[in-house]
Amino acid sequence: MKKLLIIQVVIILLVGIIGNDSLFSIVNSCIGICFNFLVSINNPIGFIFGVIYAILNGILSIQTQVYATAFFMIFIQIPMAIYSYISWTRKKEVSEAIMKSLNKKQIFIVSIFMIVLSLIMYFVLQKLNSSNIIVDDFFFVVTVTSCLLLAFCYKSAYLITFFSGVSGSILWLVQMINTGNGLSISVFYIIVTINAVIALFQQYESLNRFFKKLLKI
Repeated sequence: MKKLLIIQVVIILLVGIIGNDSLFSIVNSCIGICFNFLVSINNPIGFIFGVIYAILNGILSIQTQVYATAFFMIFIQIPMAIYSYISWTRKKEVSEAIMKSLNKKQIFIVSIFMIVLSLIMYFVLQKLNSSNIIVDDFFFVVTVTSCLLLAFCYKSAYLITFFSGVSGSILWLVQMINTGNGLSISVFYIIVTINAVIALFQQYESLNRFFKKLLKI
């Protein structure tokens, strides 16, 4: 697993250099990869990287006018990463199997939460003249949801993180096209998507068995 993390960091470094990204963007992406990878394998230390990543990414998001992401990083990601580190560390002292599944009622509540949050942020982003309202809105909603689900140890967080990775890749690719900076961050979110898939296979045995059967066909 350590080798995979090293490979991902090297990829970010190379992409950042080739894309002429700023040193700030490259460092931010490398720290973000450490955060995402460690959390995807259920290592609480990842949340320490998450705090640093949130600070740097919040600053970068303000500079590029991605306001919903900036708000999330500074006011939600930082406190939730601190809480998650404490919560995961305590739970892992009791058992390594800390992740649990949502029941039907909880899935309904999460769905309503995402819809309401999406509507609120859409109108807020319109007022702030955000550079890419729809993608920024969707990215904010799925990122907030995955952050909360991770904090309370729900497996569904990894599925939501998958969509966060996809939307983040699109959002920052558009930013790169508009500003000429941010390729490493876009690739970072592609790697986030890949790590989310890996985590899903680790958490859901049925998905793992289905994939193995598919390979035999």
